[in-house]
Amino acid sequence: MTHTPDMPQPVTLPPRYFWRRLEAFTIDLIIFQAVILIVVSHISAAFHLDFRFPGWTSTWCGVTVPDQLAQRIEAGWPLRGNESRETSICEVTQIALGKQRYLQTGAAEDTEHWVWTDMPTFPLDAHDNPVTTPLPAYSILISGVANTVFVAGAFAYFSANGRRTIGKSLAGLKVQSVDGQNPAIGTTFKRELLKFSPSLFFSVTVFVFSLFPILPTEDFDTLLRMMRDGYTIPDDGGAGYYVILTVAVMAWWLLPFVAWQGQVFYDRICACKVVSPLEASRPIEARTRQNKPRMYRRLAPIRGSRRRRRRACLRVPY
Repeated sequence: MTHTPDMPQPVTLPPRYFWRRLEAFTIDLIIFQAVILIVVSHISAAFHLDFRFPGWTSTWCGVTVPDQLAQRIEAGWPLRGNESRETSICEVTQIALGKQRYLQTGAAEDTEHWVWTDMPTFPLDAHDNPVTTPLPAYSILISGVANTVFVAGAFAYFSANGRRTIGKSLAGLKVQSVDGQNPAIGTTFKRELLKFSPSLFFSVTVFVFSLFPILPTEDFDTLLRMMRDGYTIPDDGGAGYYVILTVAVMAWWLLPFVAWQGQVFYDRICACKVVSPLEASRPIEARTRQNKPRMYRRLAPIRGSRRRRRRACLRVPY
């Protein structure tokens, strides 16, 4: 008799839990970021510092322009008969960098509707001289990395040793190792740092681009004459930075859900997975049997009866 091989068992991928994970991530990020900002606000008030987080800073303008600097601007950018000038100095206090001052100047034509030229911003040194050389964005690098580490640490602490964040508790999810154990704090912190690596990549990218010059000359007086003749200082690339961040987020966070293989990239690196509490409480063997396809489970009795009949035929004497 011909032997019929058993039907191969297809591999069933774990569920994505995409919307539940997105809900949990959004809730946790809002909570952790709000707590960090509240703590930073109290520290800033106590020590008179401004922790400059990207998108969470304000600039105060209104400092009187020194006469020497005002005369220099008038000589390099003389006004025409129908123009008016606006010049101000803005101050920003940043942690580890002290107080930084910036010069803003521009001109407008006195027509029916005021048409202002671009208001370029120049950092000022200790002697109120405009700085036209590349200024490394240390503040963005320090604040971006610090904020990412704080948020990743909060996520890691509430995901380690069987704990769950508020968002995951509401969404009914839990972080677990692939062997069914609860990950330790070191594993969860590595996982969260990898999760927020697009944010770190953004901060480092902005810092690297700030090292390259964007002005055609480093002489401030020459630059003023060029601006009087219609030269416009190019954008510092802020829109391009956010395009880079969006592409990195899409590739790192969303691409694994499109080509789903059971885990996102940082889960594969850290040997973790996101499961429901009911799934986490079941033994691994039970989960394996549960993941069998429905058709395979329906055919199992038929295949078993065929094997029994075949064994019975072999026992019958001819």
